[in-house]
Formats: sequence, C-alpha cells, structure tokens
Amino acid sequence: MYQVSVDEQSRAQIEALPAVALAGFAEVRAMLELAPWGGESLNLANPDAPVRTLAFGAAHEGLVTYLILEAQRRVDVLDVLWLG
Repeated sequence: MYQVSVDEQSRAQIEALPAVALAGFAEVRAMLELAPWGGESLNLANPDAPVRTLAFGAAHEGLVTYLILEAQRRVDVLDVLWLG
C-alpha cells in the first residue's frame, strides 16, 4: 500500500471540487493507495516515468497529476483539475 500525500495547493483544489466530482475523486484516491502505476505517464517517450495522470468523473472532466516515489511507497498529488 502507498501513502498518498497532498500539499496545500492540491488540498485547496480538492476542497473546491463540486459535489458531483467527489465520488470519482474518492475512487482515484483509493486507486493511488493500491495501484498508482495504473495511471498514464506524462512522458510519452518514457512510459515508465513516475509522473502520471488519472482522469475521473462521468465524462472524465477531472484530472489528477501525481508523482510516485516508489522507494518510499509514497504518492504525491501534484495537481487536481476539474473542467466540468
């Protein structure tokens, strides 16, 4: 299991999510704890890169960008974006 870390910026973005986004974000959060490598790499030239993204929401209106620190079994949430 991975520890998920959220900084002040990401925490504010999460707190600003509308109610319709919360269930989808909760699913992403659970996935980050169990299998963070399932997201897509931001670096197309390096599919194994540790900076990754996951879409969420009914029509994928949300996007979480995060960094996997494998040696520490930690995931740092870098950005949470909602376009819905």
